[in-house]
Amino acid sequence: MQTAVEVKNLTKVYHLFERKSDKVREVLSLTGRRYHKDFEALRGISFKAQKGECVGIIGLNGAGKSTLLKILTGVISPSAGTVKISGKMAALLELGAGFNPEYTGLENIYLNTLLMGYSREETDRKLNEIMEFADIGDFIHQPVKTYSSGMFVRLAFAIAVSASPDVLIIDEALSVGDVFFQQKCYRKIRKISENAAVLIVSHDLNAITKFCRRVLVLDEGRLVFDGEARSAVTEYYKIRQGKIKHAYVRESDAKIPDAGTREPPFRTPQETLYSGKMDAVIREFYYQVDDIPFARYCESGRTVYVKMRIVSSRAMDSVIFGYQVRDKFGNEVFGETSMTSGHPDISLDRGTSMAAFSFLWPEIREGDYFITLGIGEGYEVLDQVEQCWINQGIHLVSTTHGKLIYGIFNNTMENFRLEMQNPSGSSGKG
Repeated sequence: MQTAVEVKNLTKVYHLFERKSDKVREVLSLTGRRYHKDFEALRGISFKAQKGECVGIIGLNGAGKSTLLKILTGVISPSAGTVKISGKMAALLELGAGFNPEYTGLENIYLNTLLMGYSREETDRKLNEIMEFADIGDFIHQPVKTYSSGMFVRLAFAIAVSASPDVLIIDEALSVGDVFFQQKCYRKIRKISENAAVLIVSHDLNAITKFCRRVLVLDEGRLVFDGEARSAVTEYYKIRQGKIKHAYVRESDAKIPDAGTREPPFRTPQETLYSGKMDAVIREFYYQVDDIPFARYCESGRTVYVKMRIVSSRAMDSVIFGYQVRDKFGNEVFGETSMTSGHPDISLDRGTSMAAFSFLWPEIREGDYFITLGIGEGYEVLDQVEQCWINQGIHLVSTTHGKLIYGIFNNTMENFRLEMQNPSGSSGKG
């Protein structure tokens, strides 16, 4: 295989000034005093990408992904290190980069292909191909400042891939288009990657694992992993989860409460999340995944523990507690209630009470999931009253690389428990 991209010891340092005037003071300083702080966006990164290879680049915000791509494309210069690109390169970086908003789409095609090194005759030969791929109809004759973000990325991508580049670089641009155009782009990228090196930065880890066999993971400007895609995503989640846990310990002295100790740090839901009759209201809630309070990420087999502080305006004899998990598209994935899990006889006193339950996170595909917490009332399914729901109050990212399996709805509740602590001090299990 032929090397298309070669990066050696790439470093980028930015000078950060607290005030604009500090730049002038530093330039005019007779003693050479520094008024800036150095920020290392990239720290000695080295890697190669071969033709016929599609490489993903992932990392937390601020990890250095976009800085790396800007150096590769020549938008900015490195502070140290070298970059070698073999052959013709095309790039999709920030949406609208290289476009004149006053020009029509057609005029911007000629402008961008000129910047890519095309002659007008070459652009004329490829014009129909570009317009057909962009598929924006008569808007091609309108100023691009009137375009939607989807139309913008259609035209930009169509121009970029028309060059049949040896290196194609994409930074999040495809996340703007509709799903059908994204599929069209991915098919085109697959075809290009047969003979070119493709570098993709994306926060869509599901797409990264399916599209790229090799993935680079950046963390605080360093290349910390270079290898198989699913292992790279696992490494990314470890980094993310570790930073969440570290930040929690650093910013608060609150620890996981043991039974009988002080209460955990509760959160108050936003008013916009509430719905229901509200005779009983979830005023605050707390959750943890295994030993991590308010965790963002969750793997298959982890225990999710939820505790709720409830205020009821009256006594209730037929109370139902539960949760519902939906994906980012709003589809219900799984859930359970105290009634369906075998706890039909729960009462609630007037005043403040506490309720808690836990469940095992199932083996579902990776992605974003939202947990709705709820209180209902009634014995019969058709006659149940929704008292209080906190809609999508908890956001978890599943890191399990698997598929939804049969029996999931029964298996998830094997460890379900519900504890009630009444104002009088008595407690019981529903």
